[in-house]
Amino acid sequence: MQNNLNDNNLPAFCLLVVSKNCNFHCKMCNMWKNKNRQIDRKELTIEEIKGFVDDLKNVTTEPIFIHLIGGEALLRPDLTEIIAYIREQGFNSSITTNGYYIDEGMAKKLVNSRLTGIFISLDGFKEETHDYLRGVKGSYQHVMDAIEFLDKHRGADKKNRLSIGITMTMMEKNLDEIIDLVEWANTNEKLNDVFLNACLQPFDCDDQKREWFKESRHSEVWPQDPGKIKNILEKLAVLKEKGYKICNPPEQLRLIKEYFTNPYRFIHDQKVKCPRGDLAPEVNAYGDINMCFCMEPVGNIRKNKFSEVWFSEGMIRARQEIKKCKKDCDIVVNCFYKIENIIDPVKSE
Repeated sequence: MQNNLNDNNLPAFCLLVVSKNCNFHCKMCNMWKNKNRQIDRKELTIEEIKGFVDDLKNVTTEPIFIHLIGGEALLRPDLTEIIAYIREQGFNSSITTNGYYIDEGMAKKLVNSRLTGIFISLDGFKEETHDYLRGVKGSYQHVMDAIEFLDKHRGADKKNRLSIGITMTMMEKNLDEIIDLVEWANTNEKLNDVFLNACLQPFDCDDQKREWFKESRHSEVWPQDPGKIKNILEKLAVLKEKGYKICNPPEQLRLIKEYFTNPYRFIHDQKVKCPRGDLAPEVNAYGDINMCFCMEPVGNIRKNKFSEVWFSEGMIRARQEIKKCKKDCDIVVNCFYKIENIIDPVKSE
């Protein structure tokens, strides 16, 4: 254990990208288009991931969440082995998945790995909407089946069993289905939570453009009627205040209204502080250690231990830069508004 641990400077959450590969063709993500971008880089092996998990204990004082994402996380054939190892080392573990590969056998393996929480993407209340936005016919039914299989195998012990949630990205194409989906999730005893995301510029864009949302090619992603999305978000905030199973706090849902009004001024206008430097390091599929999506990696676990990087001068500079950052950034509107939005509902199950 490091001697210079400071509880105010320890990660509260860790993102681990286990694969950049994906089997979907989503309208709000370009990751699937870039299969050859990192062809010269090898993804982390399971032994490298285990080494990182072992070392992470040197910079934590509590069983924080290691959240596994992709691409599509379940494209890794050793994912449940990774989850089981994370849990054996005393951490909590959660994943985000499109649900496509969760048949009954995989559901049983995930439960047996002692996975703490799972978030399954569901971007439409109607089957045709979800399948269209995700670019794979039948994907909606795979989500429904995954929920059934996971619930069947997670057992009746509510205190220790797997938490099952869904995530929805709010887009022009699904605006009319958002409230219906939340109402359905709230009365579905198999689901613990629903998390709502604002659409961002499609992930992995090579041509990052400040006003991307004005381009016609993104018209099915970016809401075209600001008044309509504001009304929906206010309804969601009220439902959360009534006790609905929505992870997002009301203040975040109301902040998103400002984001959809002016996505590159809302942080300045609302004086939102980015928590990224304080809370959530990311280790990507190639070992890079990132504290911000808009900054160069601080290090790489293949070259230096994570614990060495965490307490390094480079990390201190990166975190200081994030704290005083004035960039027009949209990412904070979603998951990193507050880390506890994600982990508290899972921890309470």
